[in-house]
Amino acid sequence: MSQSVDSRLRERVKELTVLHRTARLLQDTSRPAQDVIPRVVAGLPSAWQYPELAEARVTLGSATWSTPGFVENDRTQEGHFRLHDGTPGEITIVYREHPPGAGPGVFLEEEEELVGSLAEMLRAYFQHHRHDEELLASNERLEQLVAERTASLRRLASEVCLTEERERRRIAEDLHDHLGQGLALIKLRLKELRGDAVFDGRGPALDELVGLSDQAIRYTRGLTCELSPPMLYELGLGPALDWLGEQTAKKFDLKIRVRDRCRRPLSDEVKVMLWKSSRELLHNVVKHADARRIDIDLAAVHDEVVLTVADDGKGFDARAVRRADDSGFGLFSIDERLVQLGGRMELETARGKGCTVRLRVPSGGRK
Repeated sequence: MSQSVDSRLRERVKELTVLHRTARLLQDTSRPAQDVIPRVVAGLPSAWQYPELAEARVTLGSATWSTPGFVENDRTQEGHFRLHDGTPGEITIVYREHPPGAGPGVFLEEEEELVGSLAEMLRAYFQHHRHDEELLASNERLEQLVAERTASLRRLASEVCLTEERERRRIAEDLHDHLGQGLALIKLRLKELRGDAVFDGRGPALDELVGLSDQAIRYTRGLTCELSPPMLYELGLGPALDWLGEQTAKKFDLKIRVRDRCRRPLSDEVKVMLWKSSRELLHNVVKHADARRIDIDLAAVHDEVVLTVADDGKGFDARAVRRADDSGFGLFSIDERLVQLGGRMELETARGKGCTVRLRVPSGGRK
């Protein structure tokens, strides 16, 4: 009797040891099942009454892991499970031959409970992995969708920007071709009338009208250039920046130097983006920097066009500006436009040290 109790106790210890080892292996969800399950299968036979004769196999759907000597026969014990999506799984223990001295029923009642417990542990493990795979696939699909939508929005933003610029150019051309020329003809006609009206006392009134027409012509020309400077398309970005620097210097009493070292043709989207960005950067300097000097440099570096705007103003805390949503001086919108074209913005500044903004963009536009 004592020997029987000792034997049963030893069997239970073996079973608990395998259960504990299996549980520890299956807790490692960071490794793929192809690495974990073979180790689980290799340790299963030691839990059975005749480990030297036992072989084990675990299946999930079409996937199979087994010990080297596993061959199906009529000395088989099985535990079945099923995942939420209906995928079947099974744990199978066989004896290669009939154990010596064993009766017809070669498996113990406790081993039946053991195989059921192992089947449930495997079901939970595989189900967890399936959830992780589904979550990963869902995240990948979401990331792909976000990337596609982001790319689509960036393309749309770029197209909107170009469409806006084309409309500005059309309005500017209409102002020049119709209103500007009409005003010029009115001025000429007023000058003719002024010559005829010298002796009838209407000369001063006509002089005033000529002066008003001059003002209207200058305003129309300025508005035309503000909307879309003709030289940007006729002469290129460098001359447009020269004009912008000259106008800004006169208006705000600043020293502005413009260097054009770019001798390669630029796409319309690159010209428009750099033109609008440079105008916005100059506006920022005038409004916020208290600067006296501004240097604008346009250069071609390898396959990039680099526009640099540097001032000698009071500078600012770049980290604070990047953290702020509404106090970025337009830098965020410029950065977004650059990203749309595959470019980037570099910012160098500190309080009392001035500011240098460098815009880099592929010379051919979006990549």
